[in-house]
Amino acid sequence: MNQLILDFPDTPPGFDTFLGQGNGELLQVLRRQREPFVYVWGAAGAGKSHLLRAWAAQAQAAGSNARYLNAAAEPLRELPPEGCRLALDQIEALDEEGQAVLFNLCNRIRQSGEGALLIGAAVPPPRLNVREDLRTRMGYCLVYEIKALSDEEKLAALEAAARARQLKVSGEIFRYLLHHWSRDIGSLMAMLDALDRYSLSQHRPITVPLLKRLLQQDPS
Repeated sequence: MNQLILDFPDTPPGFDTFLGQGNGELLQVLRRQREPFVYVWGAAGAGKSHLLRAWAAQAQAAGSNARYLNAAAEPLRELPPEGCRLALDQIEALDEEGQAVLFNLCNRIRQSGEGALLIGAAVPPPRLNVREDLRTRMGYCLVYEIKALSDEEKLAALEAAARARQLKVSGEIFRYLLHHWSRDIGSLMAMLDALDRYSLSQHRPITVPLLKRLLQQDPS
């Protein structure tokens, strides 16, 4: 598919843009940032990275030393500075060295009372494929499963986004998109932006045939 069309913008994440009604308690906990250990898990597209990045961004804005790290893309090789608030995404991707560093970090936070750790994973702690002593350290955490948006919530979010962009998009188009594209809300919103740009480039209104043409293009 044309790379220009699908060059999705990386908008700064925030708690206010995290959608859905089933995660109210989790959002409240993360906004307060009082818990030293929190563990969130859910399927791909549930919004784990959004929440971890929003948590780190809020801490930085408040003047804290905070960092977001995706273990699948960047290794954890050394302890962060004392008092750091670390948002660690995809903990299951840590290698042996990274697991050892995280084990020591958990102990340091527990003993000093300084800093905090927010962990994101695809599975709950008992199913983590990590060393046993590290898995037991996950017992320090408040654990939350991220509740996925219902189809109705996704459709409502897409309709609201279209209105905010002053786009004329029928519900039929969103329903088609929901069944023929990645179902997580981030991918759906990104495709709405891509569809808007594609319609402008083709000088055509947004219709189901136009959406089909965009979806069928060669991804290379």
